[in-house]
Amino acid sequence: MPIVFVHGVNNRDGEAYRENEQARDGFLKEIVAPALGMKPNKLQVLNPYWGKYGVQFAWGMAVLPNPSAEFEAFGKDAEAEARGRVAGLLAESHANGNIVDMARKDFRTAIDLLYASAMAGAETEEEARDLAKSYELAIAYAEANPQPAWLADAEPSNFADRLNHAARASDVESFGAGGILDSLKEGVSRLFNAAPDATTEVAGRLLRKKLNATITRFAGDAFVYLDNRGTVDKPGPIVGTVLADLRKASAISKAEGEPLVVIAHSFGGEIVYDILTYFDPGIAVDCLITVGSQVGLFEEMKLYKVSSPTLPPNPPGERVVRPASLKRWLNVFDTNDVLSYQLEPVVDGVSDFHYDTGYSSFGAHGGYFMRPSFYKRMAKRLAQG
Repeated sequence: MPIVFVHGVNNRDGEAYRENEQARDGFLKEIVAPALGMKPNKLQVLNPYWGKYGVQFAWGMAVLPNPSAEFEAFGKDAEAEARGRVAGLLAESHANGNIVDMARKDFRTAIDLLYASAMAGAETEEEARDLAKSYELAIAYAEANPQPAWLADAEPSNFADRLNHAARASDVESFGAGGILDSLKEGVSRLFNAAPDATTEVAGRLLRKKLNATITRFAGDAFVYLDNRGTVDKPGPIVGTVLADLRKASAISKAEGEPLVVIAHSFGGEIVYDILTYFDPGIAVDCLITVGSQVGLFEEMKLYKVSSPTLPPNPPGERVVRPASLKRWLNVFDTNDVLSYQLEPVVDGVSDFHYDTGYSSFGAHGGYFMRPSFYKRMAKRLAQG
């Protein structure tokens, strides 16, 4: 079965991008594939990368307000990058005390938080798949032992070890073995060292610059896409890149008699919608999952190739018809994610779902695919047909 993942704006090739892709592919193969009755290695994941065709800044964003040069190199090392990916988790962690305090209140949530932090440091698909397998076992242990006795005297410094020892004693095969245990220990440490104090002036200035750059590139990529998306006869480079992998996946789906699933994050949803309604409406998609997307917002502004101010005739009482070639459409948003929107009020035949990433408003937009529980819920929804 093929899955096509279409990324959104503000993605550029590099170590962090590739690590995120490998981690995501690993969890899709180990958690989503089995739920659909597939062996992990049989799942084919296509990741069309269109970021290279995004916005280019002639002066390298020189217009952005810049903190002093003393802070320019902040967070450039590999571990700092990993800590940065879980910085939003700190808000949840501190709000509920440390990892042990959280575990005493909600063991499953604490495990999900721990694995989200460990997942941020995964450097290969193999490592991510091992973490996904371990996560499945950890959740099974938590379901069987929602409040294990050892939590009473556990501490953050030994939480991963105590969890590993208890799970092994319960005959949970291969839980936390070898490098996985080290990854979990790093995950615990990362949760408490991921970001500077948000109340300090330095942190505020750095956060402002990062947010400013993110929004700038978001808008820039969207403008470039809208200006250069092309026509049916001559698609632009972004459309062409995504369209090629969608057609490839469609051919695989037909040849193997397997469903085609498309996952579109953020602006990837707008690209896929344009393709399914204008560039190639003949591509049959069994399920489209838009995550943190603005598809409905862009239709409200009538920015798609097929958008018309007269269709539907009487909004908001009427809605746009779902693409004919799309059998099922799930739209996921987080209310903390200021770049995500509902879709049901605008497009007919769509199911909206809320998912709490646990991240702050800044981290929520990219946080969906950092939480192991997101893959579990995706697998469950897909399995429901």
